[in-house]
Amino acid sequence: MSVLLHPVTDLVSLLELERVKPDAFLGAGPELGWGRIYGGQVVAQALRAAGHTVDTDHRPHSLHAYFVRAGDERRPVLFEVERVRDGRSFTTRQVVAYQEGGAILNLIASFHAPEDGDDVQSVRAPDAGRPEDAVLSPSDAFFEHRVVVRAREPRAHGVSWLRVPESLPDDPMLQACAFAYLSDEDLLGIAMLPHPLGGDWENLMTASLDHAIWFHRPLRADSWLCFDLDGHGVADVRGLALARVFDSEGAHVATIAQEGLMRRRH
Repeated sequence: MSVLLHPVTDLVSLLELERVKPDAFLGAGPELGWGRIYGGQVVAQALRAAGHTVDTDHRPHSLHAYFVRAGDERRPVLFEVERVRDGRSFTTRQVVAYQEGGAILNLIASFHAPEDGDDVQSVRAPDAGRPEDAVLSPSDAFFEHRVVVRAREPRAHGVSWLRVPESLPDDPMLQACAFAYLSDEDLLGIAMLPHPLGGDWENLMTASLDHAIWFHRPLRADSWLCFDLDGHGVADVRGLALARVFDSEGAHVATIAQEGLMRRRH
């Protein structure tokens, strides 16, 4: 396995994969000192690898990924793409991400050629104010994250703003991959809220188990996106969180679901 030569200094360079054979790509990320790879990185790179094998007029409309085991941020990742189906309207790809020792992610993605049709939105964006007024939540990852502080609600709920601070090309596939990178930031924390130990990271062993995205309308990851998040309870040491995502004009652009492990430390 060769090693990427270019340094990863921003999200665009993170999404620049090296093609090592027709349907296999090598990716790398920054060493943030976390030890493990940020889940959004490997999901975004897997979607990018799949996107390199589909027609340019097809755009991702959904993906479903399983985190098989933690990745090592110090090592490159090999993404092998299987061409499951090539259709006129829909294309399906499966991607397995490998490091030394085996698979770390299994992802299946579906791509759709845009069609004319009815556009009806039945959900509304939350009252989240302006992103500039929300509380900055610093991160070493390649995004800006701001949290809306509101009165405690009776349910497990949260609202945040996320964006990539750098300007990205006008490429719908790249924008979707950049959004996939953002999408892993808040879900596990929200899924934990209904647990009796709440957000007690010290006494809970946690991990993201799977991750799904549905893309409803065109979006830009380099513009502010509002995440309306809900935790749906905990059972069998697993918790589920959903996020409805809106652009700054209130358009419902995507929905995310993630299940996480929450096991008490003994």
